[in-house]
Amino acid sequence: MKRTSFILLLISSLVSLHGNAQWNNSITDVTTDKNFTGGIYGNADVASTCVTTLFAANLLEGNYIDQKLKQEVINNLSKFNRLGYTLNYGMYGVWHRDTIKQKVFNFFFAIRHKSYINTVFSPDMFNLAFNGNAMFAGKTANLTPFNFNLLTYNQAEVGVLCTNFAGKAEIGIGLSFLAGQQLLGINARNATLYTDPTGQYLQFNSNAEMYESDTAVNHPFISGYGASLDLYFKAPYKIAGRNGTISLSVTDLGFMFWNNKSSYYRKDTAYYYDGVTINNISDLQNVGFNTISKDSLQNKYLPFAEKSFFYSIPSTLSINSNTDFGKYHLELGFNYIFNAADVAYAYAQGDKYLANGWMAALQLGYGGYETVNAALLLSKQTKNSTFRIALDHLQGLILPGIFGGAGLYLEYSHSFSK
Repeated sequence: MKRTSFILLLISSLVSLHGNAQWNNSITDVTTDKNFTGGIYGNADVASTCVTTLFAANLLEGNYIDQKLKQEVINNLSKFNRLGYTLNYGMYGVWHRDTIKQKVFNFFFAIRHKSYINTVFSPDMFNLAFNGNAMFAGKTANLTPFNFNLLTYNQAEVGVLCTNFAGKAEIGIGLSFLAGQQLLGINARNATLYTDPTGQYLQFNSNAEMYESDTAVNHPFISGYGASLDLYFKAPYKIAGRNGTISLSVTDLGFMFWNNKSSYYRKDTAYYYDGVTINNISDLQNVGFNTISKDSLQNKYLPFAEKSFFYSIPSTLSINSNTDFGKYHLELGFNYIFNAADVAYAYAQGDKYLANGWMAALQLGYGGYETVNAALLLSKQTKNSTFRIALDHLQGLILPGIFGGAGLYLEYSHSFSK
């Protein structure tokens, strides 16, 4: 029983790298004889279908981006290109196996910080940003699809899980209060840029909308607030003489309301630019901008309105099956993050129980913010404590000039006896 519980704990930790699973094994554990378990964790993850690890590292360090680095990204470009970043850390506590009317419950709480940055962009958008518009002389650059989201918030959750529902099934619910810190959302339905063959003028067309939280220097620590819901269900099965479990969870199903100092923009517009007129190079006061001031440009092309609004947060659907093959366990899973420029992620995972409380697992998958993916987890269990570390996007670390991505997950938990 101890071995089975440990394997399930390992699997839930590795899955959290992709689905940000909040129903970890400490919450769903039905085998422990401990009274309380507390834990801390942290997860940082970045991945892309096209942006290589080398390109991202040099860009973040402020290094010169040479043509070789750009070409490695260009080689990976497709019609829809994705990039996603997640930072998720916090603490949790679980009171185990409290009995109410012959039903066994785990009660839990969690405090978390979550940050998301994700984008979808076209090949022309990347080339325009890093190679300029000279390559589009006499052509129209298609800048859509383009979607960008940045979201940062804190979360406080309380919940309960019934560990003996209709026999051996488990069912749980968690409710969270959300404190929003920062939001920036941009969605361009249509955007094109035409460059005159001789470079005499530019023609920009755009149909886009943008949401942005309060950006004032003295804005409150909390710019938005909201609520979210977590749901969980797990049931046992037996197939071809092998025992297993199947689980379904929905996490962070919710929204936030941002205050009336937030900004909203929506505009379907065209902008024609043919440069500036210099009458006398020795007297720049005579430079003519066709009487267009900064304020008039903003009012015409970027008519922001201060208003409050509701905004959905990224929520995750996860479906997982875990089959016992004796010395090994095999898990097949599916994760999809809504409202995050993500695509479905499917994976297969095997794990191995080693001596002296060690466990190892290897996960192979496809989808998410990357294409192919490999992840490795190591875990060590003592009498009362468990420590685990996982490395995600191994392909981006081993072949950084071809693939993009890097991820690290750390967790420590300790259980206290009755």
